[in-house]
Amino acid sequence: MDPIAPLTALMDKAEELIGHSPHPAVVGLPIGAWTVSNICDGLAIATGNDRYDDVARVSMAIGLAGAAVAIVTGLRDYSHIERSKPSHEIATTHAIGNAVASSLIASSYVLRVREHQRGERTGHLARLLALAGGGLSMYTAWLGGVLVQEYGEAVKPVIEEEKRREQSPGRERLSSQSPYGSGQA
Repeated sequence: MDPIAPLTALMDKAEELIGHSPHPAVVGLPIGAWTVSNICDGLAIATGNDRYDDVARVSMAIGLAGAAVAIVTGLRDYSHIERSKPSHEIATTHAIGNAVASSLIASSYVLRVREHQRGERTGHLARLLALAGGGLSMYTAWLGGVLVQEYGEAVKPVIEEEKRREQSPGRERLSSQSPYGSGQA
């Protein structure tokens, strides 16, 4: 029995429900939460108010939970990209960048929790790690957009069209024509 079959089945159901890979739907959570965390770090520095540190730490934790789901769904999408496609290299950079960004954020979170438990304010290293992770996640989000918008990766209609072309290469011309004829009277 496949130990990840229930997870794969859940992702299949989600894809069926929303009409595309669930990955783009879940990546907004870590990106948004980490952006809130970075903004709160700035406000904590500017105002000296410790409550911003608390919000930054909590939003960071929420983002890390969302990143776990984004990683699973992203790996599934990645596994469907053939190595021979030009988008594979971009997807690899996207994945590695996200792994580094998540590691930076997770390191920042661990430092924050330890500092909070000692009754200290969030230190400069924790803030710097979060800022670097947040900045990198913006770049990797852009790469994700390139994968979808420019290469059509994980876009169901594009994937289905590629499968149709592979199954019947002679029909490629017909699929690009209008269903209403050639347009000539």
